[in-house]
Amino acid sequence: MWIILLSLAAGAAIGYFLKLSNKQKKINSKVQQFGVIFLLFSMGISAGSNKSVIANLKSIGSTSLTFAVLTSLFSIILVFIVTNKFMKGEDHK
Repeated sequence: MWIILLSLAAGAAIGYFLKLSNKQKKINSKVQQFGVIFLLFSMGISAGSNKSVIANLKSIGSTSLTFAVLTSLFSIILVFIVTNKFMKGEDHK
């Protein structure tokens, strides 16, 4: 856990103190994209090798879908309420 937090802090410090050129930002973007793809791939291997995950895939999928839909729905409702309450009279473009 500490290695993850230290890596995050080191990256934040480097990003704050060193200004990256556009070329370096593009390279960093590709490295980040590769990292995310590798993370998803390794998570897929882990989930696929777990027999209880495979056995409960239908239940996990329906729970995940419900969570995603409700989270999105209530986020939209909350943004609508906050926008109407605090942004009255402002141009909503």
